[in-house]
Amino acid sequence: MRKTSWRIGQAIVGATILFFLVRKFLENWHKVQDQPRIQWDIHWEFIAASLIFTWAMYGVLIWGWRTVLEGWRESLRIIDAARIWTISSLGGYIPGKVWSIAGMALMAQQRGVSGTAATGSAVIMQLISIATGAMIALALVGTAYLDRFLGGWGSIAAMVLAAVTLLGAVTLTSPSLTRRIGFLLRRPDAIRPVEPGALAGAIFANLIAWAGYGIALQLLALGTLHDVDLSWSTATGAFAASYVTGYVFVLLPAGFGVREFVMIAILAPTIGADRAAALAAVSRVVLTINQVGAALPFLLFRSKPLDLSR
Repeated sequence: MRKTSWRIGQAIVGATILFFLVRKFLENWHKVQDQPRIQWDIHWEFIAASLIFTWAMYGVLIWGWRTVLEGWRESLRIIDAARIWTISSLGGYIPGKVWSIAGMALMAQQRGVSGTAATGSAVIMQLISIATGAMIALALVGTAYLDRFLGGWGSIAAMVLAAVTLLGAVTLTSPSLTRRIGFLLRRPDAIRPVEPGALAGAIFANLIAWAGYGIALQLLALGTLHDVDLSWSTATGAFAASYVTGYVFVLLPAGFGVREFVMIAILAPTIGADRAAALAAVSRVVLTINQVGAALPFLLFRSKPLDLSR
């Protein structure tokens, strides 16, 4: 009976994710088609390279997640960690940001990870992702926007804010802070302090991933737009800023709308408003393809969870 209920629950969640995925994909595809003034210049080799580069960054983040678990004396096989990471990430397309974290924690428990470590590591990786993304965005593109309000002090303010966000990630080694995060989640014992070495590995993985996502966005621009000149720093800062801002709006599936608005605002002064809008739209389509493509092999070839009742 329990297995039957679990399979029914999986089917319902899967159908819900599929519904939101298809809807968002179609909406963004229509946006791409509604760019009549854009001169598209398709180069499939650059688009393929963008996809592969993004998948490689997923691998880096999976390594960072396993590092956090290992700091708590927990372990997951690489194949199991990849399965959990890619499939749970699809939960971000359901309104609310808890589905991805909840899915990651539940599937990790099925593979033998303790409930505390499964939930705590999922939450902490999201916090580190937000902190490092904010730091990257402030350091690379924050200066130009803060200069409008602070004049010549904009660059200094951007770097100070970037350092503060990184310091915020470092405080995850504090027992008192992680306990408070647990209270906010109504699970006081769910979040453990992160071992300094494990935290360093997770931060490093996220910084590498943000840098790689910037390269992937550059490659996507080269593969879709005619005669575009997009620097790595602008692409990386725009991607990080749009992702973090979209994540803050918890009721929007995958930050839909907000993410595109922020990306357009940052890219427009460099490549023009029309091209920025086109790249933001095609980026969303390709991001959806990326996430589904990474998870698809694991969805087609399912593995049995461990029997923890023995």
